[in-house]
Amino acid sequence: MLSTRRLPRLTATAVSAALLATVALTEPASATALPTVPPAPVDLSDVRGYPRQSTLPVWPDNPADASIPIGVIPYDDIAPKLNALQRASDRVSARVAGKSAGGYDLYAVTVTAPESRSEARQQETWKRLIEDEPARAQRDRKLLAGYKTPLFINANIHGNEWEGTDAALRVIEGFATDRTSEVAELLRRNRLVFNITSNPDGRVAGTRANAAGYDLNRDLTIVAQPETNLIRDLIIDTKPIITLDLHGYVNPTLLHPSTPPHNVNNEYDLYIKHGLPNALAIEEGLRGLGYAETQRARIPFRDDEPGVWDDFPPIYVPSFAMLQSSIPYTIEAPLNPRGGSLTPAERVRRSGINTDVHEVAIRTSLRYIQDHRAEVLHDQAEVYRRGLAGEPLRDLPDGYVPGWGPEDNYNTTFPRAYVIPSGTGQRSEPAAARLVDLLIGSGGRVWRAKQPFTAGGNRYQAGSYVVDMHQPKRGLVNSLLEPGADITDRVDDLYAGPAAWSQGLTWGATVDTLWNTLPRVRLERTYDGRAEGTLPAGRSDLRLDLRDAADLLAVNSLLAKGVEVYRLGDGSVVVPGTPFNRTLAGAEVRAHAVSFERAPARWRGTRLDRVVVGYLGTVEERDTLADLGFEARAVTAATLTDTLTEDVDVLLVAGNVNLADLTAENRSALDRFLAGGGGVVGLGTAGASFSNAAALLTVTATAAPSLASGVANIVNHGGPVTTSAIPHTFISQPVWFTDLGANVEVEQSYAADPLLAGWWATDGANGQTSAANQASIVRGVSTAGNGVVLFGTDPTFRLHPKGLQSQLGRAVLWAAQR
Repeated sequence: MLSTRRLPRLTATAVSAALLATVALTEPASATALPTVPPAPVDLSDVRGYPRQSTLPVWPDNPADASIPIGVIPYDDIAPKLNALQRASDRVSARVAGKSAGGYDLYAVTVTAPESRSEARQQETWKRLIEDEPARAQRDRKLLAGYKTPLFINANIHGNEWEGTDAALRVIEGFATDRTSEVAELLRRNRLVFNITSNPDGRVAGTRANAAGYDLNRDLTIVAQPETNLIRDLIIDTKPIITLDLHGYVNPTLLHPSTPPHNVNNEYDLYIKHGLPNALAIEEGLRGLGYAETQRARIPFRDDEPGVWDDFPPIYVPSFAMLQSSIPYTIEAPLNPRGGSLTPAERVRRSGINTDVHEVAIRTSLRYIQDHRAEVLHDQAEVYRRGLAGEPLRDLPDGYVPGWGPEDNYNTTFPRAYVIPSGTGQRSEPAAARLVDLLIGSGGRVWRAKQPFTAGGNRYQAGSYVVDMHQPKRGLVNSLLEPGADITDRVDDLYAGPAAWSQGLTWGATVDTLWNTLPRVRLERTYDGRAEGTLPAGRSDLRLDLRDAADLLAVNSLLAKGVEVYRLGDGSVVVPGTPFNRTLAGAEVRAHAVSFERAPARWRGTRLDRVVVGYLGTVEERDTLADLGFEARAVTAATLTDTLTEDVDVLLVAGNVNLADLTAENRSALDRFLAGGGGVVGLGTAGASFSNAAALLTVTATAAPSLASGVANIVNHGGPVTTSAIPHTFISQPVWFTDLGANVEVEQSYAADPLLAGWWATDGANGQTSAANQASIVRGVSTAGNGVVLFGTDPTFRLHPKGLQSQLGRAVLWAAQR
């Protein structure tokens, strides 16, 4: 590992001047006229002036709110506070912008000087110009003089890290009531946008996660939760110069920039030259608070070894914001007020200091934007300009900023385009539409071909999606579509996985890469993914290949309606082609865009019944089963007697359970389930251990290190689980199976070179070489007649690997009714 970097003791002002002087290093050797993409027609009809005020509904008093003992504002006092500030000031506009998973209101607040409708429309026009025609925006004197630069503050994403909300409210109140000329000028030239509490569920309950059980700061490129959907939309709509994500608790106060590895798709030169000096300025501001606990900050880029606190995966708010051309920060306030031994006064003291810390970060960042307005506007547009021009990422010399070294240089090569086929050549139309929706919803741009075309040696149908990588947010788009990078040899630590994600390879759609050519075909910009299923005409029986969660949803819907469904040996299903069945199948085509085909002649299959799944696991298993349309019931080792009832068909084991520790009643319930032929699907070492302990399938399960994660190369051997499966898989601490019992069949194995992208040590008993060619999915029938499937891959990870969900669904159907 490379040694820790340490910056010389320069003032923030001196470092800022030095870094901003490096602009010449980042420019192309020669400037040429750049083509621009004509902007989409601008519809400003719904743009209103400011203030845009509304009366927020007031929530009933909740004495159990976990905020109260900490000494911060309880959730039910936030709406009255914002309502009062709106009545008191025409600078404050608050709205309910969404609902949390637990049903609480999510509040978005804008603070700015009043704007007429025409002024607001001009601001919107300029904001769009920065992204659509960045080269023009960089030269537009009226824009540079009159555009209100945005700052976005995301508070309380982890529910039991409270104080960001209080700091946001304090800043809002200060700007609402301060009538000095300095504040008036700040608000004339800026918009401050606040997500007041992005996790009210956790704020009230005192939990990190939301009510659905998810860490929201891992969901920005999956967007499975309503709270992260709002965060994503606010970042894209606001187009902030700086994004602050307010957290706790790391002592001393931690703030970005981060250590390597850095996301390979970022224009890092344009970020670090601002991100570092503003961090140093925040540190100076914290020192000025006068508390002993705030006399220094921890800036990972300066203070930590590579991998300790990285900005590699785009799943975090700051990492996602950087791909949107924002200068982002995680701010970890220093003092944990949650300790059970703390006195009430100490809790209040700590939360007060934390609130001060976050306020300093907000006010310092706003000042940085103002002091460097021309540079930060130029550089935000420059990210978009480079994307539209298709310029390569810059190679930064050692010392580009103090502390920058070879360990920091992470970059990629952008292809010219991607094609997501439609019709022939597309593995799954619902998966393709889902992927396109993610790209567009995340700020990317996608087009559809108006005619058939040939590219890269492949023939594509009209309607196929084309992703022209000469676009403003190419880094974001590429981060989602490219396979990723193998970083095993570069770092031996990461703050958190995954070390690769690649929705392009793991979400179940066919995605083709065109490295050097853009298809020569008329293209039309599209703003959503569209999928149309098929139902063959005539009276034939209907076959459905289960390639996507949508297909499982259709099957489970048909079963719930009493339709006869049969599973074939390859895991696909057949519906007899009666008029009644065809009518209901047609409804599934319309609802889920699934594609039936004519069933093979003289097919033979196993009649399916509605499947009930009990799961020993987490919310990830619960929600994946729901996405597949199964009825799912939580089971724990302590509740087997009550939950493992006769109508449960399959037990999904994703958590550790020691059979020797079960009570006699719970062990009896499990034995009855297994004696009755109940199926078992196991995930990871927990599933394998259960299988061995219950004398179902005999295997030896070996797990890679906990850090190992990413996209793996696999070989599908066919069978009811992996026929038609995607050619790659997603892993998070992958597991492989050896010493297989006589009744065990291998459905999938890791390839000879298992890791495509991510991190996984090569050698050793837990390394890639040990996993090479070993089984990753196995199945078999126990001597007692139980159908069992064991996964060494991770089909439920944070609801991310959509392309693996159908494998889990097929395993459940096979285990339930062989």
